[in-house]
Amino acid sequence: MEKESFHFKESIHTIIGEGAEFRGEFILPGNLRIDGTFSGRILSDSKVIVGPTGHVKTNIQARQVIVAGRVDGNIYATEAVHLFAKAQVYGDIIAANLIVEEGVIFEGRAKINQFTGFPS
Repeated sequence: MEKESFHFKESIHTIIGEGAEFRGEFILPGNLRIDGTFSGRILSDSKVIVGPTGHVKTNIQARQVIVAGRVDGNIYATEAVHLFAKAQVYGDIIAANLIVEEGVIFEGRAKINQFTGFPS
């Protein structure tokens, strides 16, 4: 997937730009897009987007998670996870819905059913 084709019409509230590295904790009500590197904790009641150059080294807990880059950690989504063609996920996915495009690398387990809540 080319970077130019990875755009969304929804507003993004927080962006970690390409080349940036962030370590810490994000707890936010709005959409988060990661095009750089993030280590820490992510908890959102909205959408987390890992762009084509994004690398997340933690678990993600959100309403929706969209991955076009790399995630080293588990993904928990109350609504859906969408893995784009060149996404790489090394961890488990627990979500209400899962969309996986051809070309994804996924090493882990997936549990798709009615979401019962985030782990503590």
